[in-house]
Amino acid sequence: MDSRLYDTVLANHKIFEDIKESLQESSSGKLHNLIDLKDDVLYAWNSIENCLFSVNVKHLEEHPDETPYQKLHLLSPPAFKVERVMSSNCGSRLCLFGSRGVTVAELPSRWGRGGLFDSGSKTVLCKSYSLDERFLYSQGEVRRVQWHPTSLSHMLVLLSDNTIRLYNIALKNGPKLVKIITIGQKPSSQLAGKTILDSLGDTAVDFTPIPDSESLLILRGDGEVYMIECTLDTKSPLQPKLFGPLPIYPPADDNYGSESCSICVLGGGDTLVVVIATCSAALYHCVLLPAPSDNENDDGYALYVIESVELNVVLNPDDLGLQQSYPVHLYPCTSNTYACMHVGGVHTVSLPILEQLKEYVMADEAEIESALSGVCGGHSCAQHLVCAGRPPAGLCAAAGPQPLLLVLCADGKLLARNLEPYDLEEQLYKEIQMKNPDLEQDDLNNLLKEKQKLSFTSIVQEILSREASQPILNLNKSKEPSPKESLELLTQATMRLRGEYMSRQQRACDALARKTAALAALASHHSSWRDELLEELERVKAKTESLKQKRTLAEKHQEDLKYRCSAVVRSIRASTGPSAAERELLEELQRYRRRGEALSDEIQLLKRHAQHNSEELKRWHEEYKKKDTALGKSHSDTISSILQQQTSQIASLIEETKLLKDQLSIV
Repeated sequence: MDSRLYDTVLANHKIFEDIKESLQESSSGKLHNLIDLKDDVLYAWNSIENCLFSVNVKHLEEHPDETPYQKLHLLSPPAFKVERVMSSNCGSRLCLFGSRGVTVAELPSRWGRGGLFDSGSKTVLCKSYSLDERFLYSQGEVRRVQWHPTSLSHMLVLLSDNTIRLYNIALKNGPKLVKIITIGQKPSSQLAGKTILDSLGDTAVDFTPIPDSESLLILRGDGEVYMIECTLDTKSPLQPKLFGPLPIYPPADDNYGSESCSICVLGGGDTLVVVIATCSAALYHCVLLPAPSDNENDDGYALYVIESVELNVVLNPDDLGLQQSYPVHLYPCTSNTYACMHVGGVHTVSLPILEQLKEYVMADEAEIESALSGVCGGHSCAQHLVCAGRPPAGLCAAAGPQPLLLVLCADGKLLARNLEPYDLEEQLYKEIQMKNPDLEQDDLNNLLKEKQKLSFTSIVQEILSREASQPILNLNKSKEPSPKESLELLTQATMRLRGEYMSRQQRACDALARKTAALAALASHHSSWRDELLEELERVKAKTESLKQKRTLAEKHQEDLKYRCSAVVRSIRASTGPSAAERELLEELQRYRRRGEALSDEIQLLKRHAQHNSEELKRWHEEYKKKDTALGKSHSDTISSILQQQTSQIASLIEETKLLKDQLSIV
């Protein structure tokens, strides 16, 4: 979906008008994230109706006027205040959690032409269940919830008692507590409304899974980071080993912030960058590497701080006394970009060092020095996307050729902001490749070069653009200004004209002169090239005429030769008589013809003789019948034998005649 459609169609959708009232109830100033975007479906939590609103963004793009939002009512709605909406990786479940509970909703199937829930019904019922509802609501405080990195059916819940609870949510009988992982001492005594461990920063405030592994990074309030393996094996009664605190290099007196609040991991494989945020809006980018140790069996890790970023957060006077668990939230947006939500708005930070780290890991020994210099010279880029008087109500990233960040303000207004890439050339290349998937590599490179070119009109417009506006002069016409006032007005106008108009006009004139000189030189070159091409064209035309004449003459000679050859062949055939072999063959053929004629006469004679005999036999039979004479057996046998002999003779003569015909080819 294009960013303009997010700004116009989606931002003006009725879903945000209906959810505005519920957003105004969150007046405590605590950070919330009540929206999420997954598989082109935007989810938003309505605390008044205690249900989810959803709208299909892809269907909205195709049918902007025919896509209402749907209400997803939970069969077991949460009894606590929802602070975060988080979808699973597969998109079939939604997690709603707050400081007093966790609820998981099973999303129904999407079907129909529009891909809507329950074929587009306005109200849809969803199966839901809460995790340890009594315990979490009465005793524990939920600090963070994450999906298990290697399982789609397990969830991890961080509580304020320094424990992480692992739940299996895919059972028929409902969610089940698999194990409880202890990550520190359990707080007991309280001091000024907080436990002593909270005051000292010895409780976990956030955790994040490491991509492509079962390891977790746990952040405490004092800035210390721990690592633990969270396997799904339930047979072992032993607690997993807690590694840490991980050493941080170079070491600092305040451990890089005594009020840490959030942590996230970017990258994958061997190039992992850990981001640690503090309550003072300071960010620390660390590379996670194996720790140097003399023990070969030691598989610990260490954090190497490569840079720190301080965000410029403008707080309202009402926000200065806020006491909140997470004054900064970190949200990974792309592979090298993450967003920071705070009470003053939203920042985004790009990390080009991730690509440079990958190049360093894959580099050969000869390229290590250049790759290392690129890593040391890379700096992150922070942008202040949204500055608001009240904390935003939610944010989510929209994937695409050009990634977007959707920010839901406290007044119900949706803002779409582009995530500017740190490498514009790479982003342009990906965009061109998405739009033209069938082009070859050379064609893509040519399109990229054309895309990066800047027109001369844009250059002139940039030169002539003014930094100050031009006000309308409104004077009292009934009263003439004094000479001093006229001189001051004239002086100011002259200086303004010199600074904002004449100097820019002169720069534009110089640019036009340079462009004109370049075009004139190019025109002279083109003129000389044109003259050379015309001369070459004349030479080619003359050569063409000469070749045409030669071709005509060659065709004429060819026809003459063909006629002469045919005449010679005819004369040769007419002058020569038959050869001896031909005469011998002709005599043999005539002899065969005469013999065939003689045999034909004999055959005709035999046929007449056979016909005469058959007539005689027929006449004899008739006479015998008339005379009623009975022959003896000897006479009958004699006659039969004679007839058989004559029949066999006739048959042999006929066969011999046929053979002769075949030999002489007589029909």
